[in-house]
Amino acid sequence: MADHSHTAFILVDNQVGAFDPNFWGSQRSNPAYFDNVRTLLSAFRSFPPGSKAPLVIHVYHRSTNALSPLHSTSPAKAFHPSSTPLDSEPVIGKSTNSAFIDPELLDLLKSTKIRKIYFAGLSLNWCLGNTIRHAGDLGVGDWENEKGEKIKGDIVVIDDAVAAWAKSDGKYDAETVHGVHVESLRGEFARIARTEEVLRELGTKATEAKL
Repeated sequence: MADHSHTAFILVDNQVGAFDPNFWGSQRSNPAYFDNVRTLLSAFRSFPPGSKAPLVIHVYHRSTNALSPLHSTSPAKAFHPSSTPLDSEPVIGKSTNSAFIDPELLDLLKSTKIRKIYFAGLSLNWCLGNTIRHAGDLGVGDWENEKGEKIKGDIVVIDDAVAAWAKSDGKYDAETVHGVHVESLRGEFARIARTEEVLRELGTKATEAKL
């Protein structure tokens, strides 16, 4: 079995309140979002203990806006049932758009020597997109080989396991917002992949990974 101990799967803001249509809008991109998140989580969790398995990290938002469904006093800040964290999986809170403002996430990735990060979650036009751009600016995942050569980390956005919402009262539909943000990240900040491709890289099959 391949060594995935330098790999992490980071799921951002997949919380019940993140899907409140009255607060965020009713037009969301990517109808396959939940199915792909479940499939990916199952795949990343499929490695037996001690098998150089990848790290699964859950990031959640604690809004400072008292009206937000993600405010710390709101029951809807809970993780969505599609991604309830396991006891062994790190859970990191944030109250800013980027998950890297607080050093906790970066410190964890450095201490576990993570070189490849797969990102999924919400939202391309808010926290997820800002977190990915910040990762690029910080050089997250960059490492040195035995010769002292600097190797750039592999930051991957899983296109069909992320989502966005329509903007300006539908003037820009959700799929357009999704596509523009993915293409804005491509190359400069991240590699773009889809769920099937990620499963191949992990050495798992969709039929084995699904819950």
